[in-house]
Amino acid sequence: MLDRIYPEALTSSLEKGLRPFYLLNGQDLLLIGEAKDSIVATARQQAFDEKLEVTIANETKWDDLFDQVQSGGLFFTRQILILNLPETLTAAQQKQLAELLSFSHEDLLFILHLPKFAKAIEKQKWFTTIQNNALLINCQTPDISKMPTWLYHRAKAMQLALDQDAIQSLSYNYEGNLLALKQALQLLQLRFAEQKITLARVKEIVEQSSQFTPFQWIDALLAGKINRASRILNHLKNEEVQPVVLLRIIQKELMILLEITRPPQPNYLERTLFNGHLSAEFQRLKIWQTRQSLYQSAVNRLSYRQLFLLIQTLAELEKKVKQEFSDDVWNELERFSIQFR
Repeated sequence: MLDRIYPEALTSSLEKGLRPFYLLNGQDLLLIGEAKDSIVATARQQAFDEKLEVTIANETKWDDLFDQVQSGGLFFTRQILILNLPETLTAAQQKQLAELLSFSHEDLLFILHLPKFAKAIEKQKWFTTIQNNALLINCQTPDISKMPTWLYHRAKAMQLALDQDAIQSLSYNYEGNLLALKQALQLLQLRFAEQKITLARVKEIVEQSSQFTPFQWIDALLAGKINRASRILNHLKNEEVQPVVLLRIIQKELMILLEITRPPQPNYLERTLFNGHLSAEFQRLKIWQTRQSLYQSAVNRLSYRQLFLLIQTLAELEKKVKQEFSDDVWNELERFSIQFR
């Protein structure tokens, strides 16, 4: 039976002793990197003094790996072998991997990174051979519903006291980017050690950060701060953010605006967006309180005609991005932003 844990429990597990096999499941750069570092650091303390990391591909020289794990002699070293596996292993790779793992002994530690732990893997010979002696660590990026809990425990481990609004703001601004979130927490730690960290202090750090996020662009649009949105858009262009990422995010926001302002009567095109049921809609869609004022601002400012025009323009922009890419797309995004006035 395969034991499974989340990264937060890895330190406690390592304190109880090393496993011969560790499986890291997921593609989050921060979580994968930290898990590898923690396992290697613990192994170093137990005289594992040699480490080799290999990415498995069609051109992998398996004979060299077999020689590596079978090397011995008077000064035999304890070895750590990190294998970064492809999402799908070929039949030949499965056979070679099974043979490689069969060389397991007390002086050899395997760390296997699996981008995706598919159901089919559980039937493969290499996996069934090791599953009773392996530990699976889920290193997938937390989705937005799990981010606040993950962030709370992360901050607590750093001895940071975040209030609920601060947690929600950080979760929203850094969704899907734990590396940037880690940097933000480190800045908060430097600035506000042993102090209660409020939403205002989080905003101060985010504003001072040199790296703008697409979510900051979205917030500026919803708030009607077009000059700020333009400045952020220019930074995102310089940071080579893919325009399609911006289109996907703003599409979601426009659909939310449409859903929470469903018009109650005909002949509504020229009317300002309906705000009669916003509180109930915010609760139904679980929209955080820290963002409700942004939606309220957009609802009070935009008409249905403007909203439909934004949705139509977005569809045209997406078609253009897929057919051709040029810097003109950024000019179109600039003009698109102005329509949020």
